[in-house]
Amino acid sequence: MSELLDNAINSIQLGIEDYQSNDERRPISALRNFYAGVLLLGKECLLQAAPDADPMEVLASKYAPRLDDDGNLTIGPKGQSTIDLQELRERFGGFGLKWPDGNIKDLQKLRNDFEHYHSKAPKETIRQTIAACFPLVEGFFAILELSPSAMLGGTWDVMLAERAFFEKQKAACDATLEKLPWWDHVWDSSHFQCTACNSSLIYQSDADNKDPAMVRGHCKACGEEYSAEETTAMIVQSLFGADDYVAVKDGGEQVIHHCPECSVEAYVESGEFTGCFFCDYSIDDECARCSTPLTVATQSVNNPHLCDYCDHVSSRAD
Repeated sequence: MSELLDNAINSIQLGIEDYQSNDERRPISALRNFYAGVLLLGKECLLQAAPDADPMEVLASKYAPRLDDDGNLTIGPKGQSTIDLQELRERFGGFGLKWPDGNIKDLQKLRNDFEHYHSKAPKETIRQTIAACFPLVEGFFAILELSPSAMLGGTWDVMLAERAFFEKQKAACDATLEKLPWWDHVWDSSHFQCTACNSSLIYQSDADNKDPAMVRGHCKACGEEYSAEETTAMIVQSLFGADDYVAVKDGGEQVIHHCPECSVEAYVESGEFTGCFFCDYSIDDECARCSTPLTVATQSVNNPHLCDYCDHVSSRAD
């Protein structure tokens, strides 16, 4: 076993041991150790893909040109810094390795929050964040052609039990939301997260409720409660927030808007859905005067059946 792989396994095991502790000082240690172990495991995948290369040539974060003794230009590592998470993912692609499933970005963010902002995330959120990384750990071991059970021993059994516990909790929370009319649009509810602690364990107390105007979101992890408007806006953000960001960044039109009818930030204009998730309002397909397609941006605030231009022309004619 290589030294790097041994360090990766030890860090993962220490992270899980810290997580299991009831000592309130140990969460940051759990996050730090587990995160470091996962990254080391990914780096070991790169080293084994290039077994004859100098490890620093594979893992260095910076490189610099230099001349060798014969005057030939070479590129070599600069300093001792090794790659971070983003660089690791990029280098996987360069090595022809497929990045496994699993969410490590939330773990990275939570670790940073604890270290720099003194996060008070509850243990349920830490549990969820660590459990979301387990498929990634399993995927790295698969690339290395190693058994996670054999490598991690009892730690792997604890990890499997934690993942099963979280999945059961998540399924129970999702079941309380299934009767809501927009729930069919939710293809990955893990992105529906509490804005206070980032847990995806959101539920409504009345599992029989079908009316978005009556839904009350509750976070099972930290106890935060959300109004119907807030809960629906969170769902919309989880579904279309990424599309909205990309569209605006590329100079396109927003995807998420405040609804012209109810003012909740739940009106969506995308190729998949158009209308308000909260009140079900939908803008007329086209302007009644010029037949131009109507959107939130072009609809007149004075006359919902006309575009801004036609409403302006009509008012002048009057």
